[in-house]
Amino acid sequence: MSKQEFRKFLLASTACILLAACSDTSISSPGDTNVGTPPGGGGTGGGTGNVVIDLVPAGGCGTGSIREASITQGTTTINACEITGNITSNTTIAANAGVIVTGPVFVGLDDGATAQKPNGEAAGGTPVTLTINPGATLFGAAGSDYLVVTRGSRIEAVGTADSPIVMTSRSDIEGTVGANEIGLWGGLVINGRAPINACIDGTAVGGSADCVKSGEGSSGLFGGDNPADDSGTLRYLQVRYAGFKVNNEDELNGIAFQGVGSGTEVDYVQVHNNADDGVEMFGGTVDLRHLVLTGNSDDSMDYTDGWRGRAQYVLVRQSADGDQGFEFDNRSSNNTLLPRSNPRISNFTLIGQRNGTGSNDSDQGMLIRAGTAGELYNGIVVDFGNECLDIDDTETFNRIGATGATGDEDLIMQSVAMDCVVNFSETAGDPVDVSDWFLGQADNAEIDNTMSDVFPGPVELAVNTTDVNALDPWFDLTSYIGAFSGSESAASNWAAGWTYNLFADPGCPTGTTESAEVIDNQRICQITGNVTADLHLTRGSMYELVGPVFVGVDRGPDAASPAPSGIEVELTIDPGVTVFGSAGSDYIVVARGSSIRSNGTRTAPVVMTARADVDGTVGAAEIGLWGGLVINGRAPINACIDGTATGGSVDCEKSGEGSSGLFGGADPTDDSGNIFYTQVRYAGFKVNNEDELNGIAFQGVGSGTEVDYVQVHNNADDGVEMFGGAVDLRHLVLTGNSDDSMDYTDGWIGRAQFVIIQQSDDGDQGFEWDNRSSNNTLLPRSNPRISNFTLIGRRNGAGSNDSDEGMLIRAGTAGELYNGIVVDFGNACLNVDDAETFDRIGATGAAGDEDLIIQSTVLDCLTNFKETAGDPVDLSTWFLGQADNAEITHSMSGFTFIPGSTGVVPGATELAVNTTDVNALDSWFEPVTYIGAVEDGNDTWYQGWTFQITQ
Repeated sequence: MSKQEFRKFLLASTACILLAACSDTSISSPGDTNVGTPPGGGGTGGGTGNVVIDLVPAGGCGTGSIREASITQGTTTINACEITGNITSNTTIAANAGVIVTGPVFVGLDDGATAQKPNGEAAGGTPVTLTINPGATLFGAAGSDYLVVTRGSRIEAVGTADSPIVMTSRSDIEGTVGANEIGLWGGLVINGRAPINACIDGTAVGGSADCVKSGEGSSGLFGGDNPADDSGTLRYLQVRYAGFKVNNEDELNGIAFQGVGSGTEVDYVQVHNNADDGVEMFGGTVDLRHLVLTGNSDDSMDYTDGWRGRAQYVLVRQSADGDQGFEFDNRSSNNTLLPRSNPRISNFTLIGQRNGTGSNDSDQGMLIRAGTAGELYNGIVVDFGNECLDIDDTETFNRIGATGATGDEDLIMQSVAMDCVVNFSETAGDPVDVSDWFLGQADNAEIDNTMSDVFPGPVELAVNTTDVNALDPWFDLTSYIGAFSGSESAASNWAAGWTYNLFADPGCPTGTTESAEVIDNQRICQITGNVTADLHLTRGSMYELVGPVFVGVDRGPDAASPAPSGIEVELTIDPGVTVFGSAGSDYIVVARGSSIRSNGTRTAPVVMTARADVDGTVGAAEIGLWGGLVINGRAPINACIDGTATGGSVDCEKSGEGSSGLFGGADPTDDSGNIFYTQVRYAGFKVNNEDELNGIAFQGVGSGTEVDYVQVHNNADDGVEMFGGAVDLRHLVLTGNSDDSMDYTDGWIGRAQFVIIQQSDDGDQGFEWDNRSSNNTLLPRSNPRISNFTLIGRRNGAGSNDSDEGMLIRAGTAGELYNGIVVDFGNACLNVDDAETFDRIGATGAAGDEDLIIQSTVLDCLTNFKETAGDPVDLSTWFLGQADNAEITHSMSGFTFIPGSTGVVPGATELAVNTTDVNALDSWFEPVTYIGAVEDGNDTWYQGWTFQITQ
């Protein structure tokens, strides 16, 4: 049951209750078209029929301390999985499982403030890991149902943009929850070993292993002396309707980070309608990104006890009866305790509620008190019923007067705009005039806000920003204040698609047509024909290609004199979007002058794939199920339709494969957009014996186009092919492709770094490189520079041709190859063909040379060199005579994209090879001290955003 299916269940069960029309109903495998759309809620009474909600996945609940259970309340029965009591073994919750949280559930038994006792023995607890897979939903029925991760244990709650993990209440599952309800179950508590300043032992030193504290809600001890402590990962997680008042001083928060360290990853997390604070940090150093806090009854973001972490991209939408957006303390009982709370926060938007009469619809935007220090940058605070900013307590005022020097414990606020009923809470006797101080800091302002929902308007966009990235590279570089940029909208922003009750369902974007078909309970928007206006594919739908889709109409080879009949269009694809085709005739062509912006992210890549992949019927070895992606640019090529044209001029154009239109021109820096974190799967189409669509065809594409973190998997023709041009490529993963994985011709002069190839059993070459097969001497000559490549073939040890050659270099191409690993090809690792190619040998490396250079490259194939009688150069002698090349017995292992293939992680043999400093030749290349695309087992740039065959 997918996350979308679960949401459909919520709608369906609500309908049964409201309409009293579902008798003895069994509901399983439900779904909804938009993860960001609320499931509906409220409703009472109706009917005598029985409702059965089945939340156990077909493959079972998972492994470890989890079991199946059934609970009945009234006429509703929920069949689900269950966790309860102490979890003392590693436990995994299956994807899409519904899980009852019964009573306080402790993950592990407290393992103390340090991992070891002073004498080196184990600390004595039981540290375990709770893994929660995407789409799982955990729910409790009362405030006494909550989840605690103890010191030394870990939670790995890693959802996705399409299938976030949800922790919520039973009434939310049943569809009876009211829109304003809070406190229907306990919440999530994480205890860590990072430093705190509030110690049970009054003689203990804050920040030491002796300084520990008992958590709220009888959640156990937290604190220690390890600021980098790692309690796991929270990613794409919603916590709804939680919070429980134990007594007047002790309430459970949505998420309590109690002494949690910076090794813990928190990214894309929402807390909605919590009875106490949304999130509260009790000391520690945990960092937070992409935090959404909505409808919380107390403070949305709170800290105390010495929190020294960082946060970026924080949205607070406070409820009408809510307290503060930010409530920041050092320690209320002793403002001078150390380590002092001193976080750094950037890009926050705090939105309260006021009715225009000055009444207290929600309290203060920022209450900063109890001796805390801190740095706040690039913020928007609007519409709180009381003040935007209140600073209390002498020790807090003592923090004012910041120099920004390393180690300072001062209060800094820059590039912050405010608009509330009253902007400043000022009291007679305050040692500092708060308004004078605030307005005296760089780029702060009182404004009349022009916010559009949560997005900045012209007034906010005019505020100068502070470069927080220059202070700390952990922060993303931004050019705007607030949590969202001016280019983001309700349909397209980092919070869209995975959050709850934040944005309305945008429907199919303009320029697409909603299909009557639904796949996996998701809405399908169709794209067909010529796209003649900018098109933005937003989250919340899947997109079907119906026939060839041309983005724009060709504007010709010369941007200075564009074809008047052409139309320039931009296609934008949001993170996490899936685009699919059903046949080889379904493909995308980006015309000259137009652009594509495929804006995937590591956690939400863009996926272009086949219908069979979307509906779950694709076979592991299938290829050629749809067309692919073609980009036509205006960069120089050498293969001209007009035999009289000069290569590299605006007169030199060529018609692309698959009837994809003209490409070529004279601008090597031509810009066709960007492709970031994008997968292309199961594509490729054979038009005829000479004309096949590649996974991605870069046809005359210029260096202004950005290509980074791209995978092509199981393509019927080449993975990627460059037809001339100057496009540069980084972080390229090519797996299971049937022809060549990386191919070029027609004068490509670009660059590439970090290329992984795992070739299929029946694949051809890893690299197949030509200048031009029909005329090897054409200019501009193919002459790329490539570094850090790992090419892995398939051989079974018996000499059969499991895959062909590692590198086939021919047809007059030049080029420079550095820091490479080529192993396990069934034929040769290296084959150089054609007299004009051999003429390239003898490289000096001088600027303007068109030579063939290979350095710091190792080979281990069935045969390392394919040498033919009559070759003008002895290939093995030449190769081994260049700097730091070698024949080896490889020691590659580790991660593999294709079962049975050699791993991509280098071993001792590869790590011993001297590298070539390509950064010294061209600063575009990142400096490296290793050969191959992967440094070692700790280098995982190729994981998390790519597709891997697991069986």
